[in-house]
Amino acid sequence: MKRSLACTLAITGLFGSFASHANSPAYVDSKEYKVLLTPSLFASNPASAASSLLQALSTRLTQLNFDKTITGSFAADGLDVVSYYDTAGTCVVRNNKYAVRYRTGDDNDIEFKFSHPDEELSSFTDVSGSGKHNSGKLETDVSPSSLVYSNSSKQDPASGGAPATVSALISQFPGASVLSASSSQSLVKVNGLSLTQHEYDGPSSDLGQSVADFTLTLWYIGSSSTPSLAELSFRIDADSSSYFTTPVMQRSQILMQAMSTLTSWDLSPSTTKTAWVYDYHSATYPNDFCN
Repeated sequence: MKRSLACTLAITGLFGSFASHANSPAYVDSKEYKVLLTPSLFASNPASAASSLLQALSTRLTQLNFDKTITGSFAADGLDVVSYYDTAGTCVVRNNKYAVRYRTGDDNDIEFKFSHPDEELSSFTDVSGSGKHNSGKLETDVSPSSLVYSNSSKQDPASGGAPATVSALISQFPGASVLSASSSQSLVKVNGLSLTQHEYDGPSSDLGQSVADFTLTLWYIGSSSTPSLAELSFRIDADSSSYFTTPVMQRSQILMQAMSTLTSWDLSPSTTKTAWVYDYHSATYPNDFCN
């Protein structure tokens, strides 16, 4: 039986609409590339070590025939106390690909993040918040061991501080309602860690239509003068007109290759800050935080 022309066009338009939606990219706001470094190298004089790190990176980039340069130098920028929150034993936050970060100091905020290798899934996952000064972003997070798309929402903390239960988290971030089956469970600091975070920034590299801005992050536990974690990262923001051009992506890959092959600096295996917090061997949770 023949279809009418109108019917055929309607069906074609319907499937065309679905196909267009399914294949439309989820345009990230930025990309962040990061590697973990050997923290003990920053124990005696972090500022001097940061300068040496930058020189080593520049030398490695020359070896890789990088056609741009890095300008500027590291300077202390921010001082915060950072903790991650989850349900001890069950880890319903992390097991559902989420993370909850609470930060006080120069920055005072709480962040709810969903991370997944699928760009569209991350983009369409609801992480909405209901607090003051709420802002969101979709970002590509690249480390030597993984590439994920992170959709996050950040806002001012509630007056009572970090959420004590999953239910309290949902009241601050309605997007966390997917965790409602565990709403009565308590949220505690992952592995009991409160981490003093020192950030150093300043160096940058012109990649063409985008600029790579570098940050060195050091985490200290308690009163220790030796950092327990060190991370070197750079971030590039999407250009509103040309997005990420091929030259920008090619240069970003060279930068990442250089950071990942600083043999006297890199920590192996290199994971992420969040993974490090969850994998930390804590006396408070000798059988691991996530059972």
